[in-house]
Amino acid sequence: MNGRQFLESTGQAAKADAEKELSRVNAMIAAQKANVLSQELFEHLTGKTLPNVTLKAALADWLNEAAGANKPATVTKYSATAATLADFFKADDRGPGLASVTAADLTRLLGEKRANVSASTANDFRKCLSIFFKRCKVRGYIRENPVEVIKAFKAGMDEKRARKPFSIDALATLYKVAPDDFWRYAVLAGFTTGLRLGDLVTMPLGAVDWQQKCIRLRVRKTGKTILIPLAPALFRLLKTMADDRSGVSASEPFWPEHAARYEKAGAGWFSQRFYDLVLVKAGLANTRPHRKGSKKKFERRAVHEFSFHSLRHSCVTTHAANGQNQQLAKALAGHSSDEVNDLYTTLPQDVLAKAVAQLPDITV
Repeated sequence: MNGRQFLESTGQAAKADAEKELSRVNAMIAAQKANVLSQELFEHLTGKTLPNVTLKAALADWLNEAAGANKPATVTKYSATAATLADFFKADDRGPGLASVTAADLTRLLGEKRANVSASTANDFRKCLSIFFKRCKVRGYIRENPVEVIKAFKAGMDEKRARKPFSIDALATLYKVAPDDFWRYAVLAGFTTGLRLGDLVTMPLGAVDWQQKCIRLRVRKTGKTILIPLAPALFRLLKTMADDRSGVSASEPFWPEHAARYEKAGAGWFSQRFYDLVLVKAGLANTRPHRKGSKKKFERRAVHEFSFHSLRHSCVTTHAANGQNQQLAKALAGHSSDEVNDLYTTLPQDVLAKAVAQLPDITV
């Protein structure tokens, strides 16, 4: 395995029996490499019987467990994976049996998926499949995880387009065309804090220190607590929002309905709305068709050079353009490497505040 030899006893005393056992093992290895190690073949070669669990039952069991152990967004992703898997194999109470699903079958499914979505989306789907089948293996439903032998996809050149930061003029336009208070907040906060979409959508009222004029927040992606000085325009906007919600618990989010949507379904809806309602109106993107009503199972879209995450790039880029060193810019953006985090804790608050104060006001 991987160029190394592993020796293990066949468990047989007689040479003839040992050779038979070795032949069975070699046959299973060859079948696995060829992606054809089915339940029937495994049982024929080993004489062992695997539990007769249907794909439908295993998926239902997986989702039932996931509902109590994962965040709503993760459960939603797993549910979509299960629905696609069940549809592809036409799973019902009669079958197919879980152990009869082969790597060759899943390779076809993943191939169909990849033909219409990005490599990153297809690989995320592959990861969910592997989580499901690994769980089935641990429970003894199957002998091997069939996804393990399927390689991840590589992104094509058209999918490797780097996200671009917005120019200052473009940022001002984004703020101006934003259709409502939420999106004006999202644009302004995304640029001046560098926070990711999920952190901004779900940010609680108590995250703002009104005396120190800063945000103290535990970042969802890394779990690290960061401290970011507030740009004057953002401070005024947040203060108005907080005053409108006087008496509300500090643990409540600034945007309750949006936060609930994000917790339930993730960033997809917000990313799409930012594209349609802000980027397109700002003249930075073209209108694109929606998936709803499409006859295709999947619909692939080209990677666009701008997205909500470009606001984060804009924050770091503008700090650099203002003469701030790279380490300070990374610290303000809350990047998660140990080196940056260690550095961040030693930067005086007044140094960070001066850096934020130099950002242009895109609201005027």
